[in-house]
Amino acid sequence: MKTYIKSLIAVFALSTLFAFEANAEDKESKKSAAFGTGIYMMKSGNINLSVEKFNDKQTVIQLENEKGEILYREVTGKRVTKFRRSLDISTLPAGNYTIEVTSDGQTQSKNLELHEKKAERMISLK
Repeated sequence: MKTYIKSLIAVFALSTLFAFEANAEDKESKKSAAFGTGIYMMKSGNINLSVEKFNDKQTVIQLENEKGEILYREVTGKRVTKFRRSLDISTLPAGNYTIEVTSDGQTQSKNLELHEKKAERMISLK
Protein backbone atom coordinates (compact mmCIF):
# COMPACT_ATOMS: atom_id res chain seq x y z
CA MET A 1 0.00 0.00 0.00
CA LYS A 2 2.84 2.40 0.85
CA THR A 3 4.54 1.63 -2.47
CA TYR A 4 1.30 2.35 -4.31
CA ILE A 5 0.93 5.76 -2.63
CA LYS A 6 4.59 6.64 -3.33
CA SER A 7 4.13 5.70 -6.99
CA LEU A 8 0.96 7.76 -7.20
CA ILE A 9 2.72 10.80 -5.67
CA ALA A 10 5.67 10.39 -8.09
CA VAL A 11 3.33 10.24 -11.11
CA PHE A 12 1.44 13.30 -9.89
CA ALA A 13 4.70 15.24 -9.34
CA LEU A 14 6.01 14.35 -12.83
CA SER A 15 2.76 15.26 -14.56
CA THR A 16 2.66 18.60 -12.71
CA LEU A 17 6.27 19.29 -13.69
CA PHE A 18 5.55 18.65 -17.40
CA ALA A 19 2.43 20.80 -17.28
CA PHE A 20 4.30 23.81 -15.84
CA GLU A 21 7.19 23.36 -18.27
CA ALA A 22 4.86 23.31 -21.30
CA ASN A 23 3.09 26.42 -20.03
CA ALA A 24 6.41 28.27 -19.63
CA GLU A 25 7.44 27.38 -23.20
CA ASP A 26 4.12 28.72 -24.53
CA LYS A 27 4.65 32.07 -22.80
CA GLU A 28 8.16 32.42 -24.23
CA SER A 29 7.06 31.53 -27.75
CA LYS A 30 4.15 34.01 -27.71
CA LYS A 31 5.96 37.32 -27.53
CA SER A 32 3.46 40.14 -27.30
CA ALA A 33 3.46 42.85 -29.94
CA ALA A 34 4.60 46.32 -28.92
CA PHE A 35 2.01 47.96 -31.18
CA GLY A 36 -0.66 47.40 -33.79
CA THR A 37 -0.96 49.27 -37.08
CA GLY A 38 -3.60 49.94 -39.68
CA ILE A 39 -2.73 51.48 -43.04
CA TYR A 40 -5.52 52.42 -45.44
CA MET A 41 -5.41 53.91 -48.93
CA MET A 42 -7.98 56.56 -49.78
CA LYS A 43 -9.29 57.47 -53.24
CA SER A 44 -8.18 61.06 -52.69
CA GLY A 45 -4.51 60.01 -52.80
CA ASN A 46 -3.96 59.98 -49.05
CA ILE A 47 -2.81 57.16 -46.81
CA ASN A 48 -4.39 56.94 -43.37
CA LEU A 49 -2.07 55.48 -40.75
CA SER A 50 -3.28 54.33 -37.35
CA VAL A 51 -0.97 53.09 -34.58
CA GLU A 52 -2.00 51.75 -31.19
CA LYS A 53 0.88 51.19 -28.76
CA PHE A 54 0.98 48.69 -25.92
CA ASN A 55 4.21 49.96 -24.35
CA ASP A 56 5.75 53.16 -23.01
CA LYS A 57 8.45 53.53 -25.67
CA GLN A 58 8.85 56.07 -28.45
CA THR A 59 7.50 55.08 -31.86
CA VAL A 60 9.06 56.08 -35.18
CA ILE A 61 6.97 56.36 -38.34
CA GLN A 62 8.76 56.90 -41.64
CA LEU A 63 8.13 56.83 -45.37
CA GLU A 64 11.06 55.89 -47.63
CA ASN A 65 11.45 55.74 -51.39
CA GLU A 66 13.13 52.85 -53.21
CA LYS A 67 16.53 54.56 -52.93
CA GLY A 68 16.27 54.53 -49.12
CA GLU A 69 15.72 58.28 -48.86
CA ILE A 70 13.44 59.24 -45.98
CA LEU A 71 10.58 61.41 -47.25
CA TYR A 72 8.63 61.60 -44.00
CA ARG A 73 9.65 60.83 -40.42
CA GLU A 74 7.81 61.39 -37.16
CA VAL A 75 8.61 60.29 -33.62
CA THR A 76 5.74 59.95 -31.15
CA GLY A 77 6.17 60.44 -27.44
CA LYS A 78 6.42 57.70 -24.86
CA ARG A 79 3.02 58.48 -23.36
CA VAL A 80 1.13 58.54 -26.67
CA THR A 81 -0.90 55.32 -26.89
CA LYS A 82 -2.98 56.04 -30.02
CA PHE A 83 -1.70 57.86 -33.06
CA ARG A 84 -3.42 58.69 -36.35
CA ARG A 85 -2.00 60.51 -39.33
CA SER A 86 -3.05 61.18 -42.91
CA LEU A 87 -0.18 61.33 -45.41
CA ASP A 88 -0.73 63.06 -48.77
CA ILE A 89 1.10 60.97 -51.37
CA SER A 90 -0.67 62.42 -54.41
CA THR A 91 2.36 64.56 -55.28
CA LEU A 92 4.89 61.71 -55.09
CA PRO A 93 6.26 60.40 -58.39
CA ALA A 94 5.55 56.84 -59.51
CA GLY A 95 7.74 54.26 -57.81
CA ASN A 96 8.05 51.92 -54.83
CA TYR A 97 7.80 53.22 -51.28
CA THR A 98 7.91 51.71 -47.81
CA ILE A 99 6.10 52.81 -44.65
CA GLU A 100 7.83 51.57 -41.48
CA VAL A 101 6.58 51.77 -37.91
CA THR A 102 9.15 50.89 -35.22
CA SER A 103 8.75 50.68 -31.45
CA ASP A 104 10.61 48.77 -28.75
CA GLY A 105 12.81 46.96 -31.29
CA GLN A 106 9.86 45.69 -33.34
CA THR A 107 9.17 46.90 -36.88
CA GLN A 108 6.14 46.58 -39.12
CA SER A 109 6.41 47.71 -42.72
CA LYS A 110 4.16 48.01 -45.76
CA ASN A 111 5.25 48.41 -49.36
CA LEU A 112 3.49 50.84 -51.69
CA GLU A 113 3.61 50.89 -55.47
CA LEU A 114 2.55 54.15 -57.09
CA HIS A 115 1.71 54.04 -60.78
CA GLU A 116 1.06 56.89 -63.16
CA LYS A 117 -2.48 56.97 -64.47
CA LYS A 118 -2.49 56.89 -68.25
CA ALA A 119 -4.16 59.88 -69.83
CA GLU A 120 -7.34 59.05 -71.65
CA ARG A 121 -8.24 60.67 -74.91
CA MET A 122 -11.80 61.88 -75.27
CA ILE A 123 -13.47 62.37 -78.65
CA SER A 124 -16.80 64.02 -79.13
CA LEU A 125 -18.77 64.49 -82.34
CA LYS A 126 -21.05 67.47 -82.83
